[in-house]
Amino acid sequence: MVAVVNETFARRFWPGQNAVGKRFHDGGERMIEIVGVARDGIYRNYGEGPTLAVFFPIAQWYSPDAVLVVRTPSDSKSAIAAIRGEVQALDPTLPIFDAKTLEHHLDVPLFPLHAAAVAVGSFGVLALILATIGIYGVMAYSVSQSKQEIGIRMALGARPGDVWRMVLRRGIVITAAGMGIGLLGAFGVSRIVGNLLYGVSATDPVTFALISLLLCAVALVACFVPARRATKVDPVMAIRSL
Repeated sequence: MVAVVNETFARRFWPGQNAVGKRFHDGGERMIEIVGVARDGIYRNYGEGPTLAVFFPIAQWYSPDAVLVVRTPSDSKSAIAAIRGEVQALDPTLPIFDAKTLEHHLDVPLFPLHAAAVAVGSFGVLALILATIGIYGVMAYSVSQSKQEIGIRMALGARPGDVWRMVLRRGIVITAAGMGIGLLGAFGVSRIVGNLLYGVSATDPVTFALISLLLCAVALVACFVPARRATKVDPVMAIRSL
């Protein structure tokens, strides 16, 4: 008997060796020879770790239920009818069922991941909104507490652009401090969420850079209104309120 094993199987029992030609027991008295090594795949769910897998020829290990997987260069939906026709031409009595694209096959297994992604994405958007409101509130409060200082500066010759830069500088400092703490926390929990990600690593630099730029843009927008309000402070009224 012969079989094809995956890379995890080969590494587990013959580390650093070529597994082709090696033999193993099937749990009984039969010896099975390895004739090929296939790449590792995802066999049950996206969160699984390295899994041992063995593939047997259908003529050698017959099963009444067989799965035919076809890679098509064009639209997979339009290819289903052609595949049905080819199978029926080989054996008109062979029943064909549950023929659909891989995307449709994965709808049910991937539903928990999709639901979790939507939930996490919604919480992320909510957190972004709350961060925007928080930055705006902090900057608005800072401007209201600094009216006298701003009024004195303008009375001494400071231009609106100078006041604008001063307020924005404070907002940037607050944002940078928050981003630094947030990045440290994100790196800290990256190992926990690593198994829930697919197609991207938990510490993907591009993702961290894009999110950081997005938060910087949101922070600047949140600082815009308080900075604009600061440039309209009346120096006389601000000094009289001392």
